[in-house]
Amino acid sequence: MQNVACTWVVRSHKVEYLSPAFAGDLIEASTWVENFRRVRVLRRYGFLRKSDDKILARGETWWVCVDTEKRKPCTIPEKVRMCFPATG
Repeated sequence: MQNVACTWVVRSHKVEYLSPAFAGDLIEASTWVENFRRVRVLRRYGFLRKSDDKILARGETWWVCVDTEKRKPCTIPEKVRMCFPATG
């Protein structure tokens, strides 16, 4: 893929802690794109303890696409969007 003159900057971040983890726990982390807007994207996260399938934490982050030259929000290029199929 050709270079794209943009980068991601966090607009907001939320974490919800649901249950504790302990030393030795095997934890599976998942992340997925929930949806795209013109200049921002919502990515969600989940953390699961493998021994009992207990959800330990979940979170979400709104990322904003920023033009690296102008240093302003910009429309997410289609070739970037295609790298992150949205699930929602």
